[in-house]
Amino acid sequence: MKHYAAAALLFAATGPVMAGGPVAPVVEAPVAVAPAPAPTFDWTGFYAGLSFGQGKASDDGGVTDTDTDPWGLQVGYLRDLGAFVVGGELAYVQGGYDAFPTNDWTSTRLKLIGGYDAGRFLPYGFVGLSNYEIDGISGPVTSLSDTVTIYGLGGRFAVGDRGRIVVGLEYLVENKNNFDGTGDDLESNDLSLRIDYRF
Repeated sequence: MKHYAAAALLFAATGPVMAGGPVAPVVEAPVAVAPAPAPTFDWTGFYAGLSFGQGKASDDGGVTDTDTDPWGLQVGYLRDLGAFVVGGELAYVQGGYDAFPTNDWTSTRLKLIGGYDAGRFLPYGFVGLSNYEIDGISGPVTSLSDTVTIYGLGGRFAVGDRGRIVVGLEYLVENKNNFDGTGDDLESNDLSLRIDYRF
């Protein structure tokens, strides 16, 4: 009797396997996880910083041609629109003339900026106006000043985890025909290294 019971249990256990053959285990295919998109850098916000560099100034006629040593302060605001960045900047820059040690100059500059958002790198161009003043002139007129057209190109790069510190290089040209009624055409250009802090 025990043998019949054992045989019945064995048949019941092996019956489905014998009827349908061996059953392969079901293996789920791995699901590929899409990588998270790289975070984009947003240039929107206010900034302030310092600039210093080297430049040249002349009367655009070749009579005078001298090196200058500009340095200054700047504040500005940028708005990141996605592919493009726009903004404005107010800068105060001063320097001296190597050929005229007793003279110095100041330039208060207002710029309209437009650039391309390349992540942490921002190439840009600008146009604007400046109030250019020359002091320390010998003679009855001791200073000259005029409103001057400015334009140029630059590039900025945000460093650090949060991109608060921005380093940059900028080339700027100032032009004015008949500067302050003197008959001389002012041309000044400078290449400056900039360091800004983004708020």
